[in-house]
Amino acid sequence: MLNQTALDLDGVIFDYEKTFLREACKLNLNISIKHPVIYSMADRYEITQEQISLINSKIDFSDMDIFDEVRNLKYYINNIKCFITSSPIEILHKRKANLLKILDKDIPVYYAEPGDKHIVIKDLGIKYFIDDYNAVIHHIDLNCPDCKAYWLNRGYKDETLPETINKINSLAEFFE
Repeated sequence: MLNQTALDLDGVIFDYEKTFLREACKLNLNISIKHPVIYSMADRYEITQEQISLINSKIDFSDMDIFDEVRNLKYYINNIKCFITSSPIEILHKRKANLLKILDKDIPVYYAEPGDKHIVIKDLGIKYFIDDYNAVIHHIDLNCPDCKAYWLNRGYKDETLPETINKINSLAEFFE
């Protein structure tokens, strides 16, 4: 099963939000979550795209915080097929460096826009996929029926979409 599994990176493996807030604090930007269920950082924090870009420019994407459960599930995650992320293409090499450092294994990383992840999933024959954004799961369910996609509930979602059937609250629910 695991050799047919792919995971998203931000919100699943990397705790992007924790890293984002740490860098905002270093820049003396007094920001806080205004809308906890919203996925878009600009809307979630009520900040500008320029502020997001400034904060992101300070993040070392080769040394990001990871969720504690990833350390506990390292054995399982090391056996997955790949990662599919919407992180900007220009930082994918840094993401791979961070993954290699924490997992001690070179696992492929593919880029796809959220609405195009199903294309990579089909091309690679992925049977199981985990993402932290329910809109991605909804899109995969519609466009890739051979893949069982799971929404890792980190607390934010597109409220306009129906509740996904395959909802998990931790990676352990999937791997164990």
